[in-house]
Amino acid sequence: MPDAVTAFFAIWAETDADKRRATLTDVMAETFSYCDPNAPEMISDLEALNSYIGMFTQYAPGASAQVVRTGETKGHHRVTVAFRMADGKEQLGQYFVELDADGRAQRMVGFAGLGEPE
Repeated sequence: MPDAVTAFFAIWAETDADKRRATLTDVMAETFSYCDPNAPEMISDLEALNSYIGMFTQYAPGASAQVVRTGETKGHHRVTVAFRMADGKEQLGQYFVELDADGRAQRMVGFAGLGEPE
């Protein structure tokens, strides 16, 4: 799994906005897009993304996000992420990630769950 993606999800537990910003600067492409089911709209600004991730630490103190499974097809990455709450509850989500030539996240699209048939 690309280091940028692992580092991106590791900062979801970081409460310090400056530390999150420093990591985001390293792992996100200069021009990027990010969305997931909870984001009200597509995010393409570093400060907006930092604030959005910061809401997770406020909403779920002590929670973390960790990459637990990955797959790759011709440079496109599928990433399964475990969002683990402080009380032990866990929710899985999947992200589809495209990286730029420097290995930084250029496009991230997240989905709740694993896409199981209903």
